[in-house]
Amino acid sequence: MKKELTAVAALGLVVGLTPTASAVEFKISGKHLLEGAYLSAARGNGLDLTEAAGENTPSDAYFLHTFEIKPVMQVSDKISMFSTIRLADDTFWGNQSGGDTDDQGTTNNVYVHTLHMDYESPLGKIRLGRGSVNLYGTDFMNFDSRANQIMWWPSFVEKPWSILLYTLKNTDNFQVTPDASDTDNDAYVARLYYKTDSLDSGIHYGYLNNMTTSTKADRKQVVIAYGKYKTENCFVNGEVTHFFGSVKQDVETVALKNRDYDSWAGMLQVGGKVKVLTPSLMYFYAQGQDRNATAGNGGDIENALGSNGTGDQFEPLYILTGRHTGMLNNDIFTGQTTAMSRDGVHGVVLAADYTVSNRLSLHGAVGWAKADKVNIANKDDEYGWEYNLGAAYKLLDNLTYEAHFGYLDTGDYFKSNTTLNDSQTENVYILTHALSMTF
Repeated sequence: MKKELTAVAALGLVVGLTPTASAVEFKISGKHLLEGAYLSAARGNGLDLTEAAGENTPSDAYFLHTFEIKPVMQVSDKISMFSTIRLADDTFWGNQSGGDTDDQGTTNNVYVHTLHMDYESPLGKIRLGRGSVNLYGTDFMNFDSRANQIMWWPSFVEKPWSILLYTLKNTDNFQVTPDASDTDNDAYVARLYYKTDSLDSGIHYGYLNNMTTSTKADRKQVVIAYGKYKTENCFVNGEVTHFFGSVKQDVETVALKNRDYDSWAGMLQVGGKVKVLTPSLMYFYAQGQDRNATAGNGGDIENALGSNGTGDQFEPLYILTGRHTGMLNNDIFTGQTTAMSRDGVHGVVLAADYTVSNRLSLHGAVGWAKADKVNIANKDDEYGWEYNLGAAYKLLDNLTYEAHFGYLDTGDYFKSNTTLNDSQTENVYILTHALSMTF
């Protein structure tokens, strides 16, 4: 009898939910990016600019692709479900690590990139689940990373102002060592925005409580202020970032002393539009690590870029900040990023975009950059001069072909030093082309 009652109850539940389920509105969008690249002075892992005498650093050529779908389910007028599912994510063609036919390279294949629910509550919108973080303000130092988070946009704040509060979980561990706390990594964020038709601005405060190492307390804070102003004929984009906080050792030793975070980074871009021509001038800066400010002497942690570089979304130059080279951007390859992120950057970029027609646009840029601090004795600080040319052509409204060429006249930063006095430095170039389709 219990089985019959259970079956009847389940059937009633299904029947009761049918009208609600049928009312769910389902939408889907997405993109496919197919990209090919030829990179000189490479070893299959980004650029390798310094070579010993008698060596000839090879070039690298490859194809990769990304395919993602974005389903949206409007469950009711108050609840929506969003997701980004990537069937390939910068996946290489072939059987190398991370390739489509590499059985061990599954990390780059099918996975849930984001997944969250939005609830329009009486107190404001609430978002629960896995979403993008670090996407804030301008493209400078924007990283394509995700985390599980709880977000709240309070409804009591009236436009043009808005507030976002959220907490996220990076790492959840339970520390069973006696007298040790849980070794979690959590972040707490508050953002204030002011947006009008011509101005998009805001200020961000983040507190990162990193307790994953049970022998120290690592608490890093960040304040970011940005502004993007535009009119019909001109635009200005700016951002300033300041990191502060401290690393406190449970037991301070000669090798491991307490240290403070103290670093700055920023970007300023000005530009205008003259008919079909859009010129711009940009300066960007990230503080480097002082060679004498080491853990052993308790010096401040000053490298603003950390190990991440200038960000996955920030690519004013194809090589120095491009995603294929592993220099100041480590989107695909790591390459030089560790050293250059540690040493920081001063960069200047003069660029122009020219709209030939509603289908064809051209791009050109000249850039120069140097290290903010140099951590190796007898090494110069100049990264070099870079020259870029690019074009994009819309084959269809949702199908675009792009081609880019970049050439870097490498500076003395990459040349010989006392330990590699027979090394040589190559000038490098990159050729990329891509076919992107959206739906």
